[in-house]
Amino acid sequence: MNGVGFDGMVLLALHIFSGAALGAAFYVLVKTQPYLVKRSYDPRYNAVYIARFITGVIGGVILATALGPALKQALEAVPGIALSSSGVLAILGGYAAEAVESIMQRIVEVMLATIRGDGSDQAQAKMTATQADTRAAVENILPDLRDASGDPAKVQAAIQRIRTVLKNS
Repeated sequence: MNGVGFDGMVLLALHIFSGAALGAAFYVLVKTQPYLVKRSYDPRYNAVYIARFITGVIGGVILATALGPALKQALEAVPGIALSSSGVLAILGGYAAEAVESIMQRIVEVMLATIRGDGSDQAQAKMTATQADTRAAVENILPDLRDASGDPAKVQAAIQRIRTVLKNS
């Protein structure tokens, strides 16, 4: 907002809010139109439509303000796309509040993975422990297999126990 005075900031905020409201209202109207045409609109769902409108306005404002700078930069790099205006992003966010939610959820997942790590160390440790347990279980059966060298039934039983251990690991 360098070089933008207070009036410019208020105008931009109004622009973004209006765009978000326009996108959200368009979504609600498109979704309710079939019910109105068929005369099957049920007023019991009014709260759902109002909640979706409010969610859309919030989503549009978030998309245009919080996520807008990154999206503008990405969209300006694509030839033939002129969707980088804050108002246009607000309209899109108002219409597609679920998309804004998905973007935000993905950002949170990336942040958590950065903080916690990707879990590969934990997975590797678990796999190593499982392999050690399996090896110990097989090694416990090997003496029975050596002792049963003359008895085919005992050999088969020991081999079956080894197969079971390997299957369960």
